[in-house]
Amino acid sequence: MEAIRVERLFWAGIFAALVAVTLSLLLVPDPTGALSVGVALATFVIVALIAARISRGTVSPRTKPGDQTVRYVVFFLVAVVGRVAFGILGFEGIAVNVVTFGAAWLLATRAEWLNPVRWGGGPTP
Repeated sequence: MEAIRVERLFWAGIFAALVAVTLSLLLVPDPTGALSVGVALATFVIVALIAARISRGTVSPRTKPGDQTVRYVVFFLVAVVGRVAFGILGFEGIAVNVVTFGAAWLLATRAEWLNPVRWGGGPTP
């Protein structure tokens, strides 16, 4: 259970960092000042605390260490590869983004079998 908690906290931190950077660049487009750093740090702290609290209570009994990492890796890989592939083919716009996001989300929700911890069949480390 401790490995799952560490994994959840790690991904909460990554999520908070992405939200903090995005929000600070939207609110304060000049990333060289103290204001943008302050906005980013404040956003990071708030989002990390919320994400950690939400993820703490969402562990099912079937969850193994590494499941969330596999889901996120599959999601980002499918989203990036799909977006690049559509761009190469000349398709752009909101519909392409929605289709790519939807496909990545669906595949990520079914990706637990890619977790190497599940392959051994033995006890969870």
